[in-house]
Amino acid sequence: MDIQNKTSSITQLFDTVVSGGYCIGCGACAALEGSPINIGLDSFGRLVAQKNVSDGDEALSSLPVADVCPFSNYSKNEDELGKSLFGQNAQYRDKLGYHISTYAGYVKESGFRSQGSSGGMGSWIACTMLAKGMIDGVIHVKQKRPTEDDPRLFYYNISTTAEEVGEGAKSKYYPVELSEVIHFVRNNKRKYLLVGVPCFIKAVRLLSNQDPIIKERVAYCVGLVCGHLKSSKFAEMFSWQCGIAPRNLLSIDFRTKLEGFGANQYGVTVTGYKGGQQVRRVSPPVNTMYGTNWGLGFFKYQACDYCDDVVAETADITIGDAWLPQYVGDGLGTNIIIVRNPLIQSLVEDAERSGKINLDLLSPDDVIESQRAGFYHRREGLAYRLLLKDKQSQWRPRKRVSANSQKLSRKIRRRFRLREIMAEESHIGFKKAVEANNFSVFEAYMAPIVTDYYRQYAAPLWRRIGSDLKKHIKKIFRINIV
Repeated sequence: MDIQNKTSSITQLFDTVVSGGYCIGCGACAALEGSPINIGLDSFGRLVAQKNVSDGDEALSSLPVADVCPFSNYSKNEDELGKSLFGQNAQYRDKLGYHISTYAGYVKESGFRSQGSSGGMGSWIACTMLAKGMIDGVIHVKQKRPTEDDPRLFYYNISTTAEEVGEGAKSKYYPVELSEVIHFVRNNKRKYLLVGVPCFIKAVRLLSNQDPIIKERVAYCVGLVCGHLKSSKFAEMFSWQCGIAPRNLLSIDFRTKLEGFGANQYGVTVTGYKGGQQVRRVSPPVNTMYGTNWGLGFFKYQACDYCDDVVAETADITIGDAWLPQYVGDGLGTNIIIVRNPLIQSLVEDAERSGKINLDLLSPDDVIESQRAGFYHRREGLAYRLLLKDKQSQWRPRKRVSANSQKLSRKIRRRFRLREIMAEESHIGFKKAVEANNFSVFEAYMAPIVTDYYRQYAAPLWRRIGSDLKKHIKKIFRINIV
């Protein structure tokens, strides 16, 4: 902390994380008691920290804002937090962190699976802990009606009944922040479970280390496996393709299960105004829509490319999609489950014995395989991105991955670089399309980069020629036999 003492923590935060584009808008810095920081939307629909310039740094120097930021070099990393939280009862595995058990599963009890994104385990855990009196409320993301003053569609809220928990089921690929709900928790002496993506869970753990009230009251955390966060424009891109202009979007369900399709072929449901009338539209499978390939990284926060936690390593239990061959064909969905807290381990074991949930024991390797692409991007890809930042002498977060480009071909390095470019340019291109009131402007703007990206996956010419020649020979051979 010697370097930090020379300048205030808030100055350190804004001179590195915020100015460098690594702020995720989680709101941990704004959640500190007495913080002058607020979280607001920028022109690209991303939530970012904003300092109240009327307050002088001298009055703020004692606030440990850099210590609670998940992307600050002053905060503890996931391994350090995980060891202090779970080290006594769990084993450590690279990429998964500390864990007691790993499963694939789904909820058998009525409603949870059908109403969830996958197997319904997230909502079931929350409702079960409420019913058993382990918690008094669930802090999770719920939908809200946009207003002129606040155009956001989602925000963190607290549910105290199973019915209210159900209102917050399913994944939301949308920017949210924690400071508003944390201020409420600080003033209400109850015990809560918090649901969030990896960096948000980490932020709450860091905040808890600085604030004993929050540590006591946010008693449990459910983590969600995360590819990356999206700006608000991701929802608007879906809406526009469903015939509802961005400014007229009222609500969106990002994970609508479609009858007859697999778990990875979900649609979206949007509601908004068209021609002066409120309409509701359900899309075809999202993989048939423009810009929805997760690998393209449209509307991604830059911070997400500098994160090495895929599975919320600091959460008591992590829930995600079981993207494995034996489960992906089931349209009802199946979760991967990583348990770290012994109390939750007992809870899920009891539920399986009573027939409330179905669990298949998975190896840690199975769980890692289910998120293979995400881990590759956050390990090998991250190492390369860190190397590029170091070569450019630019500040970047200190990560558990070392900067290098070993074992990466020229083509793979190009893919990783293009993903960063596509994310950055998607914010600009969509803004231009909105200004022109023409979605095709966005497609045309992104086309050269996207084409270049897909070209990196094409087989070399010699291999394509060889493949065609082999097929031709086989065809001749079959004809001769006949």
